[in-house]
Amino acid sequence: MNTTVRLTERSGSTSSQRSKGFVPVVVYGAGSDTQSFSADAKTLNEILSKNPRAILKVELPGSGIKNAVIQEVQRQPLNRNLLHVDLQQIDMKADLDTKVAFHFTGDPVGVKSGGVQQVELYELDIRTLPDKLEASMEVDISGLDIGDQLLVSDLPKHEGWEILTPEDTLIVRISPPLVTEEPADQDTAAPAGDGAAEAAKTEE
Repeated sequence: MNTTVRLTERSGSTSSQRSKGFVPVVVYGAGSDTQSFSADAKTLNEILSKNPRAILKVELPGSGIKNAVIQEVQRQPLNRNLLHVDLQQIDMKADLDTKVAFHFTGDPVGVKSGGVQQVELYELDIRTLPDKLEASMEVDISGLDIGDQLLVSDLPKHEGWEILTPEDTLIVRISPPLVTEEPADQDTAAPAGDGAAEAAKTEE
């Protein structure tokens, strides 16, 4: 996969840039001031679809090629078009605070028994060297039964990662099946008017 992103100076309005296939980009970190540029939306979408945690070679106007990672992405809610991207310059020899997405594997035994899987946390905050970054963290949840839950403290140790998310944070739980009330049996319930009618007959 091509992980080189060429940045250009912004020109014109943000809307006109997007209509031409470019997306606004902010670059910061590694001791440099925050700078605003534009980048090809197609290139960024390709990177995001394959490995959103890839280490990028970013070509900055007048500054040469720098290493960077994607830290934040904003998309249009309906059509999911890119609206804005934050790039963080990195020092390959210095720790980086970032996020890694969970990739859940296995079918929980509790779900097979009718339970409901509820995901409460989708990403993990970590500190690591750039060359230890991965696109996602694989988590096997096949052993979770109804009533079980998985906390950050239950995650296996990952070499080179310092987990920053609190250990008592809930990741996923298997809740009991949803219980729906059965409708009342209308055959056993007397119509509201029957009692009044019987009372009237008795009075007669």
